[in-house]
Order: sequence, then structure tokens, then C-alpha cells
Amino acid sequence: MTWRQTAIALGVLIVVGVVARTIPHIPNFAPLGATALFCGVYMNRRISIIAPIAMMAASDYALLYINPYGSSDFSQLYAPTSIWHNALLYVYGSLAISVVVGWLIAKERSAGLVVAGALFCSVQFFLITNAAVWIEGAYDRGINGLWQSYVAGLPFYRGTLLGDLFYTSAFFGLFELARRARRETAGEVAQPVS
Repeated sequence: MTWRQTAIALGVLIVVGVVARTIPHIPNFAPLGATALFCGVYMNRRISIIAPIAMMAASDYALLYINPYGSSDFSQLYAPTSIWHNALLYVYGSLAISVVVGWLIAKERSAGLVVAGALFCSVQFFLITNAAVWIEGAYDRGINGLWQSYVAGLPFYRGTLLGDLFYTSAFFGLFELARRARRETAGEVAQPVS
């Protein structure tokens, strides 16, 4: 990706991420994992780590003002640190793992690997973030507490899985279609006129 393409992609991904998380949606049906995976595959390593975390931070901040399931409140200004919660580092760490998965599949990119990557990203996000809820004390410290955390998270996993598959298909599919159209257009221009 050129720097111009990277800047455009980043802008689109951040806007899509903020909008998708602030409009009414199935809980956890969001482009988080798909954005991280996409960035890992197509962007340079430094940008690919920063981009999904920037999208997550921007959408987390927007959610301080906008409730996708109720009223919004713009009556006060929140400090950026207001997005902090006990599981935040686990969530952002899980996004970083999804970026690394993108790095791994970038060399041998295929539709099957992208789908497998999206499935893996959904599972690891579920396991890490629900373990984080347990670690941070929401459930008993024993194995039963961890089990309860995973069971309580199952309804949200449905949205994570569906969102990752939908947005991964959309991001990768649209990007590859745009790439193909650009190549075909460039090929038509480069052909000599007879």
C-alpha cells in the first residue's frame, strides 16, 4: 500500500469503526477484529498496530457521549482517560494479536486463510476478554468463576463472530475489488492504440 492508500484506508476504517459502534447493532457486531486483521495484512507493521488501537480509542471515546441503544448526552466534556476500564489492556492486546495474525497470513494471502484468520481472531478475543473480566474480579477466583465468565460471554460471542466475518469479508473483498479495478484501468491505459 502506498502512503496515500494507507491514509485513505485508515480514515475509512476509523470512520466505519466509530459509526458501527455508535449506531444500534447486535452487541459486539463491530469491525474491531476485521480492522486489526486487515491492517496486519495490508499495512506496514508500525501503522498496522497503531490503526486498530486508534479506531478502538476513538470509538470508545465516542461511546462516552453516544449510547447506541438509548439517548445520547453531550452535556459534559470527558477527559480522554475516561475510556479506561480494568479490561482495556486485554482488549487492546487482543487487537494487537489480531494484527499479528494478519502479518502471518499476509505472505500466503488467500480467501481460506483470511476466513481462518477471522475465526481465530474471534475466538482469541472471546477467550482473552472474558478471562480478563474474571481476572479483574467480576467472578469467583476459582475455575468455576472462569467458566461463569465464559458462559456469560457466549451471547456476545455471537456478535463478535458475525461481525468479524461480515466486516472481514467487506474490507478484504472491497479492497481486492478496488485493486483489481485499478490494475485493469492501468492496463487499459498502458495498451498501445492500434
